[in-house]
Amino acid sequence: MSNTLTNTERLRGILGLSQRAGRLVTGMDTTLSTVRTGKAVLVLLDESAAENTVKKLTDACIYYHVPLLKLPQDLLSYATGRDGRMMGALTDRGFAEKVKGLMAAD
Repeated sequence: MSNTLTNTERLRGILGLSQRAGRLVTGMDTTLSTVRTGKAVLVLLDESAAENTVKKLTDACIYYHVPLLKLPQDLLSYATGRDGRMMGALTDRGFAEKVKGLMAAD
């Protein structure tokens, strides 16, 4: 048995760690507020999010110049331990760079 983790498992771990560190906010209102106040470094969106949600977040990210990444279905919910989490924002540059690196490697 191998001790190596897949990128998805690493991503899940980084997201969980960032939440415990208080550097990940989730939920539509909180995420949009974080983007609008300039605190968001990276916005994360579940690939199965509703079309209206996708448009609202995409428009906000474009306007405020915040990068947006789509995550595999239910990854954010699983990583945070909260059902139904479709979007979130990272407020720490280090965590954001790690997430971007893991997503690019997949």
